[in-house]
Amino acid sequence: MKKLIRLFAMCMILILLLCSCGKNKGVDEQEEDLTPTSSLSIDEKAAAALSEKVPVILYFSDEQQTKLVKEIRYVDIAEAKKGAEVLASVMVKELIKGPKADKVKPLIPEGTNLRGPVKIEDRVATVDFTKEFVEKHPGGETLAELTIYSIVNTLTELKDIERVKIIINGKETKNFAGKIKLDTDFPRNDAVVDKEVGLAVPEEVGLTPVDGVNEYDPVGLSEYEGEDPLE
Repeated sequence: MKKLIRLFAMCMILILLLCSCGKNKGVDEQEEDLTPTSSLSIDEKAAAALSEKVPVILYFSDEQQTKLVKEIRYVDIAEAKKGAEVLASVMVKELIKGPKADKVKPLIPEGTNLRGPVKIEDRVATVDFTKEFVEKHPGGETLAELTIYSIVNTLTELKDIERVKIIINGKETKNFAGKIKLDTDFPRNDAVVDKEVGLAVPEEVGLTPVDGVNEYDPVGLSEYEGEDPLE
């Protein structure tokens, strides 16, 4: 009788061990199934090009011209390492070039140029544009406001800049688009940014998103928000 009891106990232990192994195997298989796959493909040439660049965030207009949207842009890391004033100047020049992503519109009037490097003093950046900035602007209070804050919000992405002053041909301009005075410096304004839209990434970067990826943030570039390219 005792032998039968022992045999029965051993069988039960063996059955429990087999069930436990099967359960662990199932968990392992589930974990393998949950392993995330890459959301983008990138060739070696594109990877090498990106390794020599640093991402910055620029602000342009949405299609309706009612809000600002963000666009990621890559600039040479060598330029970024030259200091905040050089990088700020590069960022303004990229704004002047206009957006490269779809469904995003430029705000700085065509023909506008930067007269000299952006100057930073006491965390205030001074941007000196040519007269086309004022003379060729289409006008309208909303559009004028978006134009100003596309520059301000772009530059205040840098930790060295808290406010931005815009001058024309080296002088203060009191009247811009009939509504806004440029005789003061402007702080950042996130109220005019469309928070429902992520970072619009131009295809020229060389990153190819795959199915199921957010069209506005295919490579998770929102992680760069709040980071300073100079760091």
